[in-house]
Amino acid sequence: MQCTFFSDKHWNQLYPFTFPHQKGHMRWGAFTLEQLWKEIASNASSLIEQENAQYVQQIVAHGAVNDRWVPDIAAWTTLSKLKSGQSLTCGEVVLFQPLEPDGRMDSMEFSEAHLIARPTDFFIDCGKTLKSQASLIQTHWKTESWNAALHGTHTTVIGDTAQVFMAPGSRVIASTLNTEGGPIFIGPNAEIQEGSHIRGPFLLDEKSVIKMGSRVYGPTAIGPHCRIGGEVSNSVLLGYSNKGHDGFLGNSVIGHWCNLGADSNTSNLKNNYSDVRLWDAASSSMQPTGLQFCGLIMGDHSKCAINTMFNTGTIVGNGCVLVGHSIVPKHVPSFSWGGDESWSEHQFERFVETATMVLERRHHTWKDEDTKRWLFEFQNSSFLRKELK
Repeated sequence: MQCTFFSDKHWNQLYPFTFPHQKGHMRWGAFTLEQLWKEIASNASSLIEQENAQYVQQIVAHGAVNDRWVPDIAAWTTLSKLKSGQSLTCGEVVLFQPLEPDGRMDSMEFSEAHLIARPTDFFIDCGKTLKSQASLIQTHWKTESWNAALHGTHTTVIGDTAQVFMAPGSRVIASTLNTEGGPIFIGPNAEIQEGSHIRGPFLLDEKSVIKMGSRVYGPTAIGPHCRIGGEVSNSVLLGYSNKGHDGFLGNSVIGHWCNLGADSNTSNLKNNYSDVRLWDAASSSMQPTGLQFCGLIMGDHSKCAINTMFNTGTIVGNGCVLVGHSIVPKHVPSFSWGGDESWSEHQFERFVETATMVLERRHHTWKDEDTKRWLFEFQNSSFLRKELK
């Protein structure tokens, strides 16, 4: 199914997950939104009338979808009721707009649409998301339920073994898997090493590794090609990032190509148990989240040294390098370098050099197009870095 996406003005509320994750590239659970729209389209064809399913595919092919809209069967059914040339809205937010809108038609309202509104939505909705995607994951990964004889006689499953889903090439070695809270999905060629303890809902995506002796509390989703060690609770790693050593990561969201140094720790609860405030890009100020638990939100290509300490409700932008012994500021603007009382700008040429090497380690190539896109982000965020100088 062909699907075109557009980004609306509310994307800055998802900072620091900006342009690399737009136009359908944002990962939600086991899928990018582009993949999820296609998976839902395939699933919808068997749940609603074939004629309606084909009509929706035709409508979507001749329009554009909001790239913060998470699809489900209800979304697909609502789209099947649209008239040709009509748009779909959720309050003031446009969900779908035809390439050739009919100005004579009123838009249709879909108030139940699921829109990603804040970066904290990723860990808040993680458990519900994994459970809702269960059938899609099983089909997409061609999983089979846990079989001790095939998958590991030295591993103990606590709860329903039918809720452990193993993709081809996946391995679990001498660990415990607890499905009492929700399902556990182990992706293609992913591995859980000896002595690890996993509680669902939990997802480990393709070629990711849980290192020896790790403890992971669900709901947690680990994207593809990640390395995880230590203790993780209710967090989401979007992919290609490492937390390979001891240290605690809780109620957090980590972007692509990040690295957390050994024994780095996040605080996810204030000492006075009050609600957490988080830096908001739309207002350029700290705003209440209504959450008691909130840890670290880290943008793409950011890294921290060993023993880094993150305060409750910290946002780190894209392309940052954090060093030093003091607690990291509550907001570190994109392309910042430093720690303690010493901060400077992460030189763009140096950023590109490091990013190129990091991608090569995962058999990816940094392209000239990437340099142009990231240079725009570098220039566009320069005014924020003045705060740390």
